[in-house]
Amino acid sequence: MKKDAYHEYLQSDEWKSRQLLCLQRDGYRCRICNAAEALEVHHRTYERIGQEDPDDLTTLCDKCHRLYTEKAIGPGETVILHEAIKDAYHCLDFRKQRGENEYDGISSGFSDLDNLTAGFQGSNLILLASRPSVGKTAFALNIARHAAVEKALPVLFVSLVHTRVELADRLLCCQARIDSHRLRRGHLSHEDMVKVFAAGEILTAAKLLIDDTPAQGLLRIAANARRLKREIDIRLIIIDSLQAIDPEDRRGSRQEQVANISRRLKYLARELEIPIIVLAQLNRSSEDRQDHKPRLSDLRDSAPLEQDSDVAMLLHQEFWPEAPEDMMTLTVAKQRNGPTGEVSLTYAKQFMRFETFMPEHQGGFSDL
Repeated sequence: MKKDAYHEYLQSDEWKSRQLLCLQRDGYRCRICNAAEALEVHHRTYERIGQEDPDDLTTLCDKCHRLYTEKAIGPGETVILHEAIKDAYHCLDFRKQRGENEYDGISSGFSDLDNLTAGFQGSNLILLASRPSVGKTAFALNIARHAAVEKALPVLFVSLVHTRVELADRLLCCQARIDSHRLRRGHLSHEDMVKVFAAGEILTAAKLLIDDTPAQGLLRIAANARRLKREIDIRLIIIDSLQAIDPEDRRGSRQEQVANISRRLKYLARELEIPIIVLAQLNRSSEDRQDHKPRLSDLRDSAPLEQDSDVAMLLHQEFWPEAPEDMMTLTVAKQRNGPTGEVSLTYAKQFMRFETFMPEHQGGFSDL
């Protein structure tokens, strides 16, 4: 019997019935209260959801199983409204003491975007989506570099698409402003090498952690995030990309798998109280429109992503006749607690670098 079919069989009513017959025949009793009736077979390691050992079994009656699960889940945390109001006043006092261009969230490094979002807020799931090869990984790395280098915050970048060397190359090009194609070919001048080494010293001092383990499931990503939160208090997680996360449960449709992943990412953001940015791909629908502008409905397996995200950002290139070739638009298509809008950006693809679009500086971004 194949492995997947075997595990499905272990969850079936037929398997449970056979186990119960064996228990009744052999005179088994509840492991906790010693009762001989209303017995059920359960995996002993409840905490390892999705990783249970099929042979690691115990026997509980209905009553003890209910008590066990209630204790494991624990009571919900409830507060009276005036306590929540006090917390809101405390946050308001903190915000009033900030400068005009300071935010309580994590700054993206792009002033227009920060004005819309007030920074990436803790406990938020932020979706960054685009068509392939538009630049969403480069944009995400720009955010990670700004947070880790400019703001000195610990950042975790989980890459299921690119290797750590590819990401390091992109970061070096972005920091040093050198041509990425020349770096890949190794055709760098002495001046370029000086820039690369200077950029490397700056990046090395940053707490930017890269996990490029391929075919990861969310269970492993979450466990690593919790460990790093305890050890170094990471402040931002970026995952590239959602469609590449390996689903632990392969039963059901792809949309159901994506719904499970996005929902658990939202729970993880709330648990760690930090923003999580997850990258995703758009389908081809936008290419059939005259303006080529993407919409939330263009998300692959869109319904769960649209529902679970607190902020949804769509990155695309402008195609109107007078638009500069390096002009990009980031559309904040959804924001639970703030306005939506568009942010104009400049993308120097040779440097893998984004900057706020400034019409008066067109053509002056080539080699600063």
